[in-house]
Amino acid sequence: MKILKLRLFQETACYKKPFAFKVAETYPLPPYSTIIGMFHKIIGAKSGEYFPMNISVQGNYESIFSNYQNLRMFKGKKQVTAMPRNVHQLLNIKLLIHLKADDEIVDKIYNNIIGGKETFTIGRNEDMVKIEEIKYVNDIVVEKGKINRYSAYVPKHICEEEMLEGINYRLNTTYTIKNELRKWNKVDVKYVEKDENNLIEEIEKDEDGDIIFFYK
Repeated sequence: MKILKLRLFQETACYKKPFAFKVAETYPLPPYSTIIGMFHKIIGAKSGEYFPMNISVQGNYESIFSNYQNLRMFKGKKQVTAMPRNVHQLLNIKLLIHLKADDEIVDKIYNNIIGGKETFTIGRNEDMVKIEEIKYVNDIVVEKGKINRYSAYVPKHICEEEMLEGINYRLNTTYTIKNELRKWNKVDVKYVEKDENNLIEEIEKDEDGDIIFFYK
């Protein structure tokens, strides 16, 4: 399997938490399902079609602010209601994404990004993303290390919960359809901010020294 590495930038974004109704709260980083969805859109996957892939999500943002917006609620294609809500948004987000999948899928994503003419989004449809770097990862080493460049989602299978200080999340990954409803698979992670001085005994690093935290 090949590994692809992307450095991305978004001026603003809201990675909305499920069931945040009164206020549209945002995750500090896009959840795995959002990134997986972006890659499937890039390769032109059909509705309900899934290509196995493994994702690592890291990043930093400058600040968070609140924006008052009129949000429309839909049931299927029909608008049910509209109401004003505070929407939490992140400002000046830098993301580091690693993707591992079958060679054919990774190559298709790479070629479609390099040769693509459309804009990409992460989060809401209006949250456009700039791809600052895309490259293949050629070498992986396993060694001790600290989270010192980017804040990260650290899956709990990588280290024991008590070893890291951070915020617990249960993030959506992929889904299956049951009774015409999406049933999400989830993974337990900790959102760990950079420079927390937590030493992890065994972590993967690419040839640039960037850490990789694949969720499975």
